[in-house]
Amino acid sequence: MRQTIAIAAILSLAAPALAQQNTGIVSYPVAFFAEARPVTAQDMINRLPGFTLDTGISARGFTGAAGNVLIDGARPTAKTDELNNILARIPAASVERIDVIRGGAPGIDMQGKPVVANIVRTAGARNQVILTAGMTVLGAGQWFPEGGIQYYGQSGALRYEATFTRTMQIWDDGPGNGYRVVTPPGGTPQRDLAKLRGVMRPGFNLHGGLIAPLWDGEWNNSFTIQTGDYVSSFLYSGGGGSRFDYFQRRRNGEFGSHWQGDAFGLNLETLLLQRLGHEKTSNSSATSNNNALFESSNDTGESIARATARYNFSPSFGIEAGGEAAYNFLRGRTDYVSNGAAVPLPNANVSVTEKRAELFANTSWKITGALALDAGARMEYSVISQTGDSNTSRSFFYPKPRLLLTWSADEVSQLRLRAERTVGQLNFSDFVASSNLAGFGVAAGNANLRPDQRWQLEATAERRFWGRGALVVSLLHEEISHLQDFIPVGNGLDAPGNIRRATSDKLAVTGNIPLDFLGIRNGLLKPNVYWTTSGLIDPVTGEHRRISNQRNINSYFTFSQDLDQWRSTWGIYWGTSFSRNSWRIAQISRTAIHNSPYVNIYWSYKPTPDWTFTLGADNFLPYRLELQQYNYSAPRNIAGPPSVQTVFLRTEPRFYLQLRTTL
Repeated sequence: MRQTIAIAAILSLAAPALAQQNTGIVSYPVAFFAEARPVTAQDMINRLPGFTLDTGISARGFTGAAGNVLIDGARPTAKTDELNNILARIPAASVERIDVIRGGAPGIDMQGKPVVANIVRTAGARNQVILTAGMTVLGAGQWFPEGGIQYYGQSGALRYEATFTRTMQIWDDGPGNGYRVVTPPGGTPQRDLAKLRGVMRPGFNLHGGLIAPLWDGEWNNSFTIQTGDYVSSFLYSGGGGSRFDYFQRRRNGEFGSHWQGDAFGLNLETLLLQRLGHEKTSNSSATSNNNALFESSNDTGESIARATARYNFSPSFGIEAGGEAAYNFLRGRTDYVSNGAAVPLPNANVSVTEKRAELFANTSWKITGALALDAGARMEYSVISQTGDSNTSRSFFYPKPRLLLTWSADEVSQLRLRAERTVGQLNFSDFVASSNLAGFGVAAGNANLRPDQRWQLEATAERRFWGRGALVVSLLHEEISHLQDFIPVGNGLDAPGNIRRATSDKLAVTGNIPLDFLGIRNGLLKPNVYWTTSGLIDPVTGEHRRISNQRNINSYFTFSQDLDQWRSTWGIYWGTSFSRNSWRIAQISRTAIHNSPYVNIYWSYKPTPDWTFTLGADNFLPYRLELQQYNYSAPRNIAGPPSVQTVFLRTEPRFYLQLRTTL
């Protein structure tokens, strides 16, 4: 009740809006961000009132993987190169303004998102060389250096960039030291020590780009090469000792070419994208009476061609239409050896190809000054073929209508209603056998997967206030068919499969709350909280349960304060407890954090516009992670009481120092 009253009180606040170019479009000039002394476009995006960055999803094709940021009116021509990385490479000095478009506008490619930010860069940016260096230290005494060099140049109408970096990604936040308790059915609990290692994923990133005028438009070309290796180990000291090791190596390359301009009275956009990848994994286990080794190797590729045409009949009404063609492939091979003997697995060695075509049309209509409609549909047809351990070929056709109605009650208040049918993208890796020997063991591949389909109904209310403040409350209901979860496939194995029907509901609250009214000058609080609930019929037991791996709550808060006299910004980020469950044929696993917040703190010092020093500590109050497994001797519907294994870990803090200078 107190939360409801607080939300209602904030929504009732009124404040003048920033420069409003059109209903639903708000421009934020460079001056809006001046107090924060932003270094990159990512720093600026994080300060936008009522805007939450959506980096997109990992999906085949271009449309379905879109994020909610445009650069100079166009979506970045990249998929391997993540949106966060792209934003972090754009110097704040090269940004003229950021426009936030809510509910759609004629001539704007919303990428199917209700809210989009468009970064508008200055026409004549100076040549720059940017050097970065950093060091991350784990609490266990491990040191991880990183650094890079970036070059941005302009010669007349040509703009070009090149970047080479040694990267360090946080791949798993859970490793640490603790203990394990194993309780056999009706037996005495046994306790031993536990260690989990493997936080960082080191790698390299090489990126280049060239933007040139062509045919009264802009031609944007880019390439990216990425590498990354990840190693982790789970060690237990009891029962003679046991060890689980995991190694993953990834190599990805991407080239994209994008052109956009005006011709024949239309705004035209074309895109070509080519991606190639190689991934190799090794997963081994060694116990007092058993040892196993699972190895896999996948080669993947994706080729995309896309064209879009837009026409505005008036400033208040526009349409767009186009098509996309894609070809995808995966060649996967797996080997599983248990106690020296090879074990055959279903779909261990397969080749999968997909030919996919999509036609789409969309219209944006400002019905009145306060009411706007963004509506359209996509028609997707695909053929997926598999050869190897099984030979199949299937075709799919899915219509995907979408409607977004936006009502702007005034310059700072907006209500959005969305109805849409979405279709998930099959992950080709699910067609091939997989393993997690420290967790569920080995899973088969499934050649008969279908994409999940969701009817989504969403209502969103947004209120902006106090110039820098906003609060957004949304409620999403999903009716899901052919949900992807895990299903039995015989011989005691399960695999990714489809569950006929499920539902899901989500209540989310996000925003920016300036804290000057509390006497905290230039203080900003950003809540990001959502609650979820869902339901389906378990394919093993027939009981009602929620969707696997869905969190019950996601609760994070960020506080930051700009200290003008110190030329600094400091901040603290904390997250609260959560839990999520996963149901397999003979196991229920649970991951949880209880009464133990996740806390990061940082201080950023900018003595001059060209120098930045950042010192921080992530997870500096190590939280307690609980990993629980209910392991059954047979499928859960026929097995007796399970053996229960619970691992308690106290995670490791991380300390880092980052330097950045512009020459």
